[in-house]
Amino acid sequence: MKGKNLYRRIVVIAAVVMAAAGIYLAVRQLEKKFLANPATQKESTEVPDIKETIRGTLKLGGKKYAWTHKMESYLIIGTDASGNASAKGKEYKGTMADFLLVLAVDRTDHTYSMIQLNRDTITEVTLMQTDGSGMASAEEQICTAHWYGGNPIQSCENTVEAVSGLLGGIPFTGYYALNMEDIPVLNRMVGGVTVTIEDDFSKVDPTLIKGSTLKLSDKQAYTYVHDRFDVGDERNISRMKRQRNYMEAFLKQARAEYEKDSGFVMDLYRELKDTTVTDLTGKKISRLAKEFGRSANQGIYSFEGKEKIGQRLGDGIDHAEFFIDDDSRLQILSKIYGLKEYETKK
Repeated sequence: MKGKNLYRRIVVIAAVVMAAAGIYLAVRQLEKKFLANPATQKESTEVPDIKETIRGTLKLGGKKYAWTHKMESYLIIGTDASGNASAKGKEYKGTMADFLLVLAVDRTDHTYSMIQLNRDTITEVTLMQTDGSGMASAEEQICTAHWYGGNPIQSCENTVEAVSGLLGGIPFTGYYALNMEDIPVLNRMVGGVTVTIEDDFSKVDPTLIKGSTLKLSDKQAYTYVHDRFDVGDERNISRMKRQRNYMEAFLKQARAEYEKDSGFVMDLYRELKDTTVTDLTGKKISRLAKEFGRSANQGIYSFEGKEKIGQRLGDGIDHAEFFIDDDSRLQILSKIYGLKEYETKK
């Protein structure tokens, strides 16, 4: 009996071993067939989770992100009356960028979005010399980027560089800079913009009555969009809210004007041509106008953050300093550009 039991055990063990060997060989054969067939393999790329063509990348917080839509980014700059913009060379002193707006155009989905930047945002600014060189940089309010350089073009380019750095390296397709004093022209071209006055303007313009809704005259439009001191709490964040309200109403009226007359945008471009600084040609702006005509406006965004008073400029005067919340920046950029993380190495 003992001999028969031993024999049976040996037979069972041998069968198990043979079955395991058979399974192993079968798996190996399947692996060989799978590896030999390109259709069963994923394409080897540095971005395994992004199947579409990568259109651009940026880097935030030590992580790299990509977008796959065909995006174009433009920087709209509104300058103040400071500086000495008409001078040349060493005598030139750029104006400050009082207003900064990133226009992101999604040519894949035919939408466009805007990011309004706080002029007091602290970021790295190149201290560009009057010859256009920049050997040093400093953490300053982003509005000061337009101070530097030897002419208005260099000031704009320095501002584009600072904004691009703030946004993780987003490339810009172009820029368009106008003086805030041209607000009356914009207002006139659309027949006046209607807004609800939410701040106290009694010290600067009693006709702007808090709580009232009115169509702004050209002079009122400038005051409403530009003035900050002696208005409400005098904070730039409050002025930014007024500017957004004005922009939203202006864009609706501008779109209506364009639908009535497709030449409206070019008329506006020619009206401001002598006082603006841009690297965009009339042909490019005309093409953009056509894109806007068939695109959906996704709204105006602004980053959350913290505000404090400091003296980074070293002039002995207190200035507002705004520090962007990293999560807010990533969230908004991801929403607009459809960011997908693909590299986490620092």
